[in-house]
Amino acid sequence: MSIAVPCCPLPKTSVSKSFRNALDPARLQRWIETEVSVGATVRDLTPEYVRWKERDGSLVGWRVVVLNEGREHRTYVTVRHADPARLEDEASKLAHRALETYAGLRAWTLLPRDELLLLAFPLDRDIPDLRRLVRASKMRSLIEARFPHYLRNGLHVSKSRSRCEAKRYKPERRAVLSWDLALVDSGGTERDRLPLWVRLYADATARACAEASRAAAAAGIRAPEALAILHDRLLVESHLEGTPWTIGVDAEDAASARTLARVHRTPPPTGLPTKGVTEEIDLVLRAVDDVARLDAETGAVAAAIADELVRTVPAPGALVFCHGDFHPGQVLIHGEDAGLCDFDRACVAPAASDLATLHAHCVVADPVSGARQALRFREHYDRYADEPTRSELAWWRGCALVRAATTPFRKMREDWPSRTRGLLSAAAIEARGRNGGVSR
Repeated sequence: MSIAVPCCPLPKTSVSKSFRNALDPARLQRWIETEVSVGATVRDLTPEYVRWKERDGSLVGWRVVVLNEGREHRTYVTVRHADPARLEDEASKLAHRALETYAGLRAWTLLPRDELLLLAFPLDRDIPDLRRLVRASKMRSLIEARFPHYLRNGLHVSKSRSRCEAKRYKPERRAVLSWDLALVDSGGTERDRLPLWVRLYADATARACAEASRAAAAAGIRAPEALAILHDRLLVESHLEGTPWTIGVDAEDAASARTLARVHRTPPPTGLPTKGVTEEIDLVLRAVDDVARLDAETGAVAAAIADELVRTVPAPGALVFCHGDFHPGQVLIHGEDAGLCDFDRACVAPAASDLATLHAHCVVADPVSGARQALRFREHYDRYADEPTRSELAWWRGCALVRAATTPFRKMREDWPSRTRGLLSAAAIEARGRNGGVSR
C-alpha cells in the first residue's frame, strides 16, 4: 500500500494510518470513483473541515466537484474514522439508505480494511432532513403545503428548472441551503423565481435563530424573514439581497458598523443564551484543551495565556443583543445599507464580544493586516455607539484569538502550525494588557 500524502500536516500526536488516509486527496478520489460513484467522475477535491479526536474518531469533510451525466455538481463527501466496531454499527444503522444516490454518488460506503466510512452529501447522521430538502420534489411539496400564496394563478414549482446549492455545511452540525425555485404556469412557461433559504441544525437552534432575526427586523435592520419553523432543527427563511461586506472599503465598513450598533441597541428577544465572562472563559479553556491535543508545546502556550485571561477578567460589561458570530460573511451590502443574516449564535453578551469575534475573524483571514482592518471598523462603530473600554476589548480579543487558534487546523490549511502559533502570539499580547488589562 502506498503512503498517504495528507493535504495538511498531521497533529504530532496522531498515529492513525486511517486518519492520514482520510486527509489524502489522491486516495479519496480513487475511493470515490471506485467505491462510491454510480457514474460520476471527480473533477475537483477541496479539503474544508476536520474534527479530530484520534481514538474517539474523526471526521474529515471535502468539497467535491463531480461530473455526472454531462453536468457538473458541487457536492460534499464526509470521511469518518473510528474504531472498526463503531463504524460497523454506524453502517448497519444506515443499511436502509444503501440504494440512495445523489449527483451520481451512492449515499454511503464502508471501507472496513481502511477503518473508514464515506458519507456522500446529503446523507448526514445528525441532520436527517438534509437528504430530503435538497430534492426539488420535496421542496415543491413544502411550498404547496406551507406557502400556497406563492403559487397564485395556477403556478407550480418546476423541478427541472429549480436549483439548490449548499452554501454552508458542517457535517453533523448544520447545513444552509440556497434554493432558487422556478415557478411556471400550466403551459410550462416560467413566470417567476422564488429564492428561499433552508437552515438545518443538529441542535435545537431554529427557534432562537428565527426570534433573533425577527427582533433585528423589528428594529429596522434588514434581516431575513423567518417564514416557517418546521421544527426545532429546521428553519425556512426569505432571501436577503446584497453582496458580502468587503472589509476595508470605507463606505461598507461604515454601513456595517451602523448595523451592528443598531443590533446592540435593540432589546434582545427572550430565550437567547447568555454569554458573559464566565461562559467565555469556559470556551477558552475548551479551546486550550483542543490546542494541547494537537501539540503539547503549543498547548502549554495556550494554557499560559488562558491563565492570564482568568487572572485579568474585566468588570462585567452591560449585556446587549449580540449577533454572536459577527464577521464579513454575515453582512450583506445593498446600496448604502448593510443587512445582517445568520443569527444562529445570537446571544445576550457584552458588545465587546461581537467586536472581538470580528477581530479574530479578520486576523485568521489576514494575519498581516487583519488587526488593522478590525481597528478601522471599530473607529466607525465608535461613531454610532459607546465603544467598550480599551481593557475590556483587549480581554475579549484575547479570548476570541485563543478560541480561534485551532481554526487553521479545522480548515486543513497547509500552514496551520505556524498560523496557530501566530494567533496565540496575538492573543498573548492582548492578555498581557498591552492595551490596559484590568486585574481582578
